[in-house]
Amino acid sequence: MSLYTVYLYIVFLYTNMEKLTKKQSGVLDFIKKSVETRSYPPTYKEIAEKFGNNVNAIQQVIIALVKKGYVEKTGGVARGLRVKENIAPAQAKSNIITIPLYGNVAAGEPVFADDNIEGYVAVEKPGRTSGTMFAVTVRGDSMIEKRIVEKDKLIVRKQNTANDGDIVVALLDDEVTVKLFKKNGGRPYLQPANSRYDPIRKPFKILGIVVGLLRDYTTV
Repeated sequence: MSLYTVYLYIVFLYTNMEKLTKKQSGVLDFIKKSVETRSYPPTYKEIAEKFGNNVNAIQQVIIALVKKGYVEKTGGVARGLRVKENIAPAQAKSNIITIPLYGNVAAGEPVFADDNIEGYVAVEKPGRTSGTMFAVTVRGDSMIEKRIVEKDKLIVRKQNTANDGDIVVALLDDEVTVKLFKKNGGRPYLQPANSRYDPIRKPFKILGIVVGLLRDYTTV
């Protein structure tokens, strides 16, 4: 295919994108501004509150924006709206995925609720890892003997089981923590990788297995 043919095809796509209604244009601008100012898109509820509509009405607007080629949705990801023209070149590559970065969990609130998202992280797709991925920020020094330090961002595969010795992200008393998963006589517990801390033998729930790590050396 010649460059001129490619050019004509791009022109064809651009000129044949359907025009937006006033409501659709307003919602599109709101999503763009949210990404520019907060680095992540709004939820359906936030859009609905902005325009004084119910969530169902906003869903129909988003469906129209997707059909007209202005927005794309990432399935299975909270705040999964993306404005196509704002996709960065690196994220457009097939081996790059964008995953949510979760923060602290409020008591009684689901761990993976939209309100717990602090932002998004672009990472290279793991070659041997499948399933839903998310990220968390390390707080504290309980994993320093595994070279995991405060402010590291851990890439996690969501699952509720683990093997002995896996590094897991777990929910403990409404708090997300990173520890080693251990078994002693079949009874699971959480083991810090810091000799200053004792094993944790309280009830916990595994949220995922750590499969990668990102570190910002400007904060070290």
